[in-house]
Amino acid sequence: MKKMKLLKSTSAMAKQSFRKGRIFSLLVLLGLASGAWALDTQQLDKERQQVKAGDHLPAFGESLFKGAFKDQPFRGFNGGYRVTVGDQIALQLWGAYSFNAVLTVDAQGNIFIPEVGPVHVAGVDNGELNNFVLRHVKRVFKNNVQAYANLEASQPVKVFVTGYVKSPGLYPGFSSDSVLYYLDSAGGISRESGSFIDIKVLRQGEELQRINLYNFLVDGRMPALQLRNGDSIVVGPRQGFISIEGAVQESGQIEFIGPTTQLGEMLMVAKPDPQANYARITQVIDDEQQASYMPLQEALLTPLHPGAHVELVSDSDISSISVRVNGEVDGPAAYVLPYGATLQDLLDKLRYRDNADPFAIQLYRKSVAKKQKVALERSLDALEMEALTRQPTTTSDKASIKDSAAMIQNFIAKARNAKPRGQVVLANNINAGAMLLEDGDELVVPLRASTVSVVGEVIFPTSLVFNERNTLEDYIELAGGFSNNADTDELVVLHLDGTISRIKESKFDNRLKGILRPGDEIMVMPKIQASELQVTKDVTEILYRIAVGTAAVLSF
Repeated sequence: MKKMKLLKSTSAMAKQSFRKGRIFSLLVLLGLASGAWALDTQQLDKERQQVKAGDHLPAFGESLFKGAFKDQPFRGFNGGYRVTVGDQIALQLWGAYSFNAVLTVDAQGNIFIPEVGPVHVAGVDNGELNNFVLRHVKRVFKNNVQAYANLEASQPVKVFVTGYVKSPGLYPGFSSDSVLYYLDSAGGISRESGSFIDIKVLRQGEELQRINLYNFLVDGRMPALQLRNGDSIVVGPRQGFISIEGAVQESGQIEFIGPTTQLGEMLMVAKPDPQANYARITQVIDDEQQASYMPLQEALLTPLHPGAHVELVSDSDISSISVRVNGEVDGPAAYVLPYGATLQDLLDKLRYRDNADPFAIQLYRKSVAKKQKVALERSLDALEMEALTRQPTTTSDKASIKDSAAMIQNFIAKARNAKPRGQVVLANNINAGAMLLEDGDELVVPLRASTVSVVGEVIFPTSLVFNERNTLEDYIELAGGFSNNADTDELVVLHLDGTISRIKESKFDNRLKGILRPGDEIMVMPKIQASELQVTKDVTEILYRIAVGTAAVLSF
């Protein structure tokens, strides 16, 4: 039986690489922070991001505006629709007198019926329109004349959408279209600064309706409005919010109006799981961070301040956790440990096989994978919005932007299928053994490696026997060389322990002793063909995030 304590790893090797090659190894903790991937590795060494708990969570309702509303305008009517100026009414009279025409409601709200005269229909409910018109006809034609009136088309209107939306402006539609249609046309509510619960509809400067989209998201309730030319939809600034996750159906950042709220009110939106029975609450009160842990029933009336973070847990979370162990170990495939167990507690129980490499232990965590996925989706959403809203300045620009947008859309579709592994990097951290384990963690003890893989934009992606005398250039040549789509300026080396090294072209022919190690994966990234510098930067960021988070190179 072998037992090892995770107190040191290959830190000496990493330090040597800094001295000799000045190559920057990064500890890839994707998703533990905001998920941002800085391309400037020197800047990463200088700055440490302090990210609040809950910042990785999406704003509740964030996914609402992705084109599903603006692509489906509503030109029909419901019984509560009120006839307004500009509406078209199909009218038929038959019997002793015949008439068939489509009449437009004029500026006075009237339609003119021959032999009957003007009939004021503005404000009449759609469901009552036919009977209303028939009564007026009967005042002139007492007998033997019947009437049928039906709304044929609602009025085209242009509505201002402003406030905290992505693309404020004047948008065309129909008076029967919903507020959601116009908000979606404006690119949706700004996640960082816009409110989903404070939206006003103004008519001639006066408030016509105040809308809380949570009513629609939770209960499907949306006020039926008939918009007119020149109406304004104004999205207010983001209100205070709390973040909530854990044993809930809707994790996210939830807004509220007022200086404080209560957990019970927020759970009407987040919907707790049936097994949730405890709450962890962290918040800042009077400039002091406070943490509490209490039964859920007690927590329901707890005042929550803006920025509070709440995690709901269940009994199973409190008493014990389950961790899977795979790879070069003997013993059970899953360990049940007491809540609060550390990585070292688990390592003390393992029996390593002779060919195990305990210095390259890999830890995968569901919560990290989820955060990585959220960060990736946000980047893809931003890239998609940027690609779809770019405006051409010339005819040639229009064709170029169209081709570029199609290429980016294809890339985004592939990127959305990426599944981050959720790896927590343990190397070069003497405190890793003290890290608390989470329920559902997976620990992998790899086989002592003897190969190096070359993947991505090479002719023959393959695995090769490690030779410490080989350079990066040698491995690339053994894999058939770069493909035509390869980015030859920089390579990414993903080490078995989860750390990465980014190596510039000038170092390809160096032996880089201490950098290349058995088990490494040399990743050749694709060359980005995009006309816009910002698009190139965004796509590159996403490609690197996917490469490190999934250990796979996505083509572009």
